[in-house]
Amino acid sequence: MIKKLIYILVCFFSFAGFAQTPGDSTATEKQIIYDDSQVAPVYFDEQAIDEYRQDDSFDYVAFVPPDTIWTRFKTWLNDLWSSFIEWILQGSEATGILGFLVSALPYLIILAVVGLLVWLFMRIDLAGSPLKKDSLNKVILSDEQEIIETQNIQELIDAALKAQNYRLAVRFYYLLLLQKLAQKDIIDWQVQKTNADYVYEIKNEVLRTDFTRLTRIYDFIWYGNFEVSQNAFSKAEQEFKKTTSSL
Repeated sequence: MIKKLIYILVCFFSFAGFAQTPGDSTATEKQIIYDDSQVAPVYFDEQAIDEYRQDDSFDYVAFVPPDTIWTRFKTWLNDLWSSFIEWILQGSEATGILGFLVSALPYLIILAVVGLLVWLFMRIDLAGSPLKKDSLNKVILSDEQEIIETQNIQELIDAALKAQNYRLAVRFYYLLLLQKLAQKDIIDWQVQKTNADYVYEIKNEVLRTDFTRLTRIYDFIWYGNFEVSQNAFSKAEQEFKKTTSSL
């Protein structure tokens, strides 16, 4: 009995499978669609690629600086600075105004160092004595107008000679010459005038020739970047004294 029942079930399902037709709504049919459109090949622009290669913004190669004394010093200085900032902040993060001050602090230190160097340079007299405060230093930094109109130039010459600053002594001799010429109304001394202007104001040909020669000596010594020996100064001093004594 059981065998007959199994046989009937097998026949039933087999018949149901063969009963489906191609027109059944549940059947699906797959279609293959071929793409026959034209394909255009894409070429890379070699010039554009070369431009990207030359652009540092697209250079992703990490630069490793050479191991030199200078790079070691910069690394040590950077580590020292980082440790100093960490010590100040005590592990906290610098934000807002504090962050701005921390970022600006290195530049403020650099400005302070530069200012100190400038101050030291201004305190060094031309005779080579550093940090020496005296009246000669103040005169060196004074305006020509103040020297010619208010200073005793002969005393300035003596002070420069005492300091063995022959180059400065020549400068004072020339200012003494201008002072005497202005006092005699031979020239109209003005701070904006050049030495060449005074040459044309001198009417006496002999005096004009002497003044031109002394101007060349002064320009050569004062604006020349070299030390003036005592022998060279003595020759220039004789020329200046000869002309100033005649005024």
